[in-house]
Amino acid sequence: MEKEKVSLKEGIYEFFYLVKTCLTSFWFWPPILFTIFMYIQILIFIFLHPLLLLVAPTIISIYALIQEKKRLKAQYRIEERKVLLASDPLGTKPHSSNFKLDIEEAVETYARFLKEKNKKEPTA
Repeated sequence: MEKEKVSLKEGIYEFFYLVKTCLTSFWFWPPILFTIFMYIQILIFIFLHPLLLLVAPTIISIYALIQEKKRLKAQYRIEERKVLLASDPLGTKPHSSNFKLDIEEAVETYARFLKEKNKKEPTA
């Protein structure tokens, strides 16, 4: 009976050693990864329409451009919008500011600033 217990124990150790050796060997994984790759390719071929690969990125790009335009208008207050700043605490609602940016005035101020800066800099 004692010999059977020792034999069973050694058999379990050999089994786990064999499993560890297989799982840590490089050559164990390429066939498994290739099989997974092939199944994924078949699923993509069946469940994914080819036009989706063209249409989905286009739709996402257009949506991103629209959101960026809205974000810029809200940031520079070009049109009246409710704004939620990143520095606002959590749980606050978007607020609208009474300040409206006059673009022409801002451009004129910037042009004056550049002229003053150019006057101050010595030309070499």
